[in-house]
Amino acid sequence: MHSAPIPTLSEKSVFTHTPPSQLAERRRRLLGVAMALPLLAAGAIAAPASAATSTTATDTGISVEGRYNTVGAGCHGSDNAEGCLNRRVHVPSTIAPRQRPTVTTEAVLVDGTAKDTARFTMKAKNDSTTPMSDFTINASRSSGRAQVAALTCDLTAFGGEVVSANGPAESLTVPSGKATVPSGKEITCQVDLTDVVGRNTVTAGITTDGQSFAANYVDNRPVGEVTAQSSQNSTEAAPTGTSQIVVEYTVTFTNKTDAEGRTSDIVLRPHLPAGIALRNVWGTGVPWRVDVGAYMLQEDGSIPLPTGDPMPGDSTTTMTFWNTYEVNADAITEEEWEALGTCNPKDPSKGLTTQIDVADSGAGIEAKSFAVCTTVTRAKN
Repeated sequence: MHSAPIPTLSEKSVFTHTPPSQLAERRRRLLGVAMALPLLAAGAIAAPASAATSTTATDTGISVEGRYNTVGAGCHGSDNAEGCLNRRVHVPSTIAPRQRPTVTTEAVLVDGTAKDTARFTMKAKNDSTTPMSDFTINASRSSGRAQVAALTCDLTAFGGEVVSANGPAESLTVPSGKATVPSGKEITCQVDLTDVVGRNTVTAGITTDGQSFAANYVDNRPVGEVTAQSSQNSTEAAPTGTSQIVVEYTVTFTNKTDAEGRTSDIVLRPHLPAGIALRNVWGTGVPWRVDVGAYMLQEDGSIPLPTGDPMPGDSTTTMTFWNTYEVNADAITEEEWEALGTCNPKDPSKGLTTQIDVADSGAGIEAKSFAVCTTVTRAKN
């Protein structure tokens, strides 16, 4: 059992005992009042309870209204003033929405132009509910080597003019001038490019109301070359009787750009002089579908091979072929032996010649023909 302290009296004052818990509670109350006084004073000076402040933009009709409840529970001396401030923004329905055109691009084929040129159209449709004016049109290279040679827009149907800019340059821009494009209408511009080699992306678009809208035109132009050559200058056959000889030659495709290209189909046309017969043809480095059944000699003496296949950028594909011949030395005259001992690319009757016709691959390789030749001589006893 605990005894309570006894109060002590003096001449000037009366001392009473206050438990520690009550002292702490009184201190917290005093501190709360001290912290709330500045906020109460500010609320009383700045605005009465539930006062409203309204701001109106006279040029647009937009109004903003705010209300702060200065006497609400928890609106003073608290980090959380939820429910104390109410805001309202009024935007008239007559205010126009932002202009939002839709931009598309489309390639245009032009006959008789240089191999490294291109043309496409850019169309921008006004999808907003208000007319579109005071805009600019731009075409610029995003990647690759292509240059913008010309940008032309006919805006006469919308109160403007034919506006154009000429390069070549990485980017060209034309203004709308006095043109105003109604809602739902579209403008059409023509973009001409040059130096279109490899992988290229050109971005064409329109800038209006501080926003830009664009679409990409992608043009990948692989550029390659093909060569063919004999792997051996000469070979020997038995001077009498029959013997077999093998002639080797290669066809090499090279893609000189970063754009994916394609090898070509080829046709082998072995020339067979008197006394020489073709026994078989075989090759390596060709697509998997070119199997042994593909090397069939046709009635016209040709061997067509489906060697067209995708070719990655900056790559080389080499196909190697072997022609196996049977030589009947006794059936060859001295003059014919003399012809077999020399090569003339323009005369397939000289040497042992195979004509190679390379088709246009449609992706970097142009049609071309080659004549590979190997001389044949009689072996010395």
